[in-house]
Amino acid sequence: MTKVFLVHAGPTPWDAENRLVGAHSLPLTPQAAGAVQQWIDGLSEKVTAVYACLANEACHVVARMIGKHFSLRPRSRPELEEVHLGLWRGLTREELEHRFGKVFALWMEQPLSVEPPEGESLVQAIERIGPALFKLLGRNDGGVVALPLRPLSLQIVAGLLRGENPEQIGNHLHWPPATETIDFGVKAPDAHPGP
Repeated sequence: MTKVFLVHAGPTPWDAENRLVGAHSLPLTPQAAGAVQQWIDGLSEKVTAVYACLANEACHVVARMIGKHFSLRPRSRPELEEVHLGLWRGLTREELEHRFGKVFALWMEQPLSVEPPEGESLVQAIERIGPALFKLLGRNDGGVVALPLRPLSLQIVAGLLRGENPEQIGNHLHWPPATETIDFGVKAPDAHPGP
């Protein structure tokens, strides 16, 4: 059985300002770095592999912190990048709600039905993340894998590891991100999930 640590790579300064970050690369806040280090120091199991979208600064920093603690080299998986929010990136939730009230409400309640302008849909993000996730888990069967992720990609990965379909993932897409552990022992799906 493979143990997977889903590590929230955040918050960043934009998260603290309640801005939509999407795939934009930002540093961790000092408080976030301290919380991640405390979590790493408290681990009782040895992490055997670390994968992240290393082009994202927050994910890269968390991956390096885990790698340093366990003498591992983090491996880049660009497919694990956060969901692309296109023209919504950088807006506060209040600004988005004010400018695009109906669409924002729909995105919060039924995220499968919305694609941010010049961004990607939830289904597209799942189709990007899923195959890469199951491939890296297949290469680390029986290991302990750490995945530093941004909030939306963290919820997608958590849902995929639980065997959820896109609708089920959409139901918890906007939950507050939290570091969690999932034991993954079932065979990965042959095809990535669709709607």
